[in-house]
Amino acid sequence: SVPAQPKLLLELLKLMADSNPDINDISNAISKDIAVSAAILKTINSPLYGLGRTVTDIKMSVNYIGIFGVVMLVTGSLLKKSFDPKNCSINLEDFWQFTSDIASAAMLIGQRYRPEIANDKFFSLGLFHACGVPVMAMKYDDYQLLLDNALATPEVALTEVEENHYGVNHATIGYYVASSWRLPKDVCQIILQHHDRSFISVLNGSQEQDLFAVLKLSELLVSVKYSDSPTADWPYVKENVCKLLAIDETALQKLIAEFTVST
Repeated sequence: SVPAQPKLLLELLKLMADSNPDINDISNAISKDIAVSAAILKTINSPLYGLGRTVTDIKMSVNYIGIFGVVMLVTGSLLKKSFDPKNCSINLEDFWQFTSDIASAAMLIGQRYRPEIANDKFFSLGLFHACGVPVMAMKYDDYQLLLDNALATPEVALTEVEENHYGVNHATIGYYVASSWRLPKDVCQIILQHHDRSFISVLNGSQEQDLFAVLKLSELLVSVKYSDSPTADWPYVKENVCKLLAIDETALQKLIAEFTVST
């Protein structure tokens, strides 16, 4: 039961398909959804964007971070609204806080180490990379138990544990959600492979590998912040993530300290 693409997002994509999208039409479409509009303004006025002034309406938001940036924020807000916490076997509030922190970290890391890549890609990748998890948690009553048990076997990727138990994994489901919601193709691809510990074993200079590296580093930073321990995938990807982003051990430790203190 993959969540359907919301009507608002479908409307926005149609408006953006125009050769010269009308900012007023896009702003008006978003403003009709009060909850989404409030979430967008809260995010844009956060220290993450550092705009230096208060943005008070959606049209100002579009002017400041662009149409694609705002649509990515709208997409993220709509994603969170697509799941009913009453029918979910995990704590959705904690889950969205965790993935939102990863999205924020990915934006910061992306700005710093890969400024040539559109920053909204890092945000959408961070927010959507695990979106298959709540889908599975709505389907399987024992999904939280599986997550707890997976912690005991970090040498086995979570997607493999899921496949063995359910015959499906959250990365594949997440890929279908992201694709049906029309996220960028390279973002969808990384969502599909974000637990593939061999994805950057051979460096090829692709943007996909850059996206993967920023995501895995962001996951590490948030994991250390919350649990004071690295992710299960980190030991397998650390060397090449650091190589890709030109980060040595000293710089990595400074980054961890900076992130855990400042966020």
